[in-house]
Amino acid sequence: MRRFIIFVFFFIVGISSGLLKGQTPENWDFPEKYDSLVVFLSDSLDDILDVKIKVKEKRIGTTMAMRPSFFSFFKKPENRTYVLCINNRENFSGILFRDVPHEARIGLIAHEFMHVRDYQERGFGGLVERGWQYLSKNGKQKFEHEIDQMVIDAGFGFFLYYWSAYVLEESDVDDKYREFKRRVYMKPKLILTELNKLGEIEVM
Repeated sequence: MRRFIIFVFFFIVGISSGLLKGQTPENWDFPEKYDSLVVFLSDSLDDILDVKIKVKEKRIGTTMAMRPSFFSFFKKPENRTYVLCINNRENFSGILFRDVPHEARIGLIAHEFMHVRDYQERGFGGLVERGWQYLSKNGKQKFEHEIDQMVIDAGFGFFLYYWSAYVLEESDVDDKYREFKRRVYMKPKLILTELNKLGEIEVM
């Protein structure tokens, strides 16, 4: 496993060091400091390039969260606006985005963009269903595992692995927050298993 982790590290560094400087999609209103991450991801997200997405820094209970704006619940998918909320609470017991390692940031943002892809496939009833699903522990886990699987299927599984491994194994978050992440989202070992199924790695 140690050899595999080393391989993943150099694989990710190799890709991320080659991030191209480009232009953020016109409908994505992101601060300039996120341009390199967003442009890199946008190359694989043709289906949501025309979706309106904006960023808001605010106090929330996790590092980052993608949500439809309130009035978007009542609009057709092509007319919706989504808000990427980035936590700016200084006394946060988890991880602030500014402290997330570069490669792990890609996995985290890819996860949030997959929420947009999921929401865009749903009408009003589907959005309500997702909100209702998030009210239970089992429903929340099922929802987030589905989104993590979408990240893997979209080709960002290595970055998702790096994000998950960082949160659970390297960060200094408190035990309650770490347990929440372990319970709700895919753990590193499961991500590797899914990557193995796709033939992208071979875990011995």
